[in-house]
Amino acid sequence: MSEKTAVEFIEEWQTGAFLIIGSVVAGAFSAVALGPYETLAGVLFVFFFGAVFAFLGFSYLLYGR
Repeated sequence: MSEKTAVEFIEEWQTGAFLIIGSVVAGAFSAVALGPYETLAGVLFVFFFGAVFAFLGFSYLLYGR
């Protein structure tokens, strides 16, 4: 079993950070797009599912099926 180099380790962390931060930002944008007229529960619902769908989309783009 070969050990990973420092560059490979950092690349994995950068990819993970991109997935998490990108998902949160996409969830926030989807919640903002909902508008201030909805309930807090609706905004949180949209935020959560926007983040989940963004995570799935980013993962698919990065890693394939």
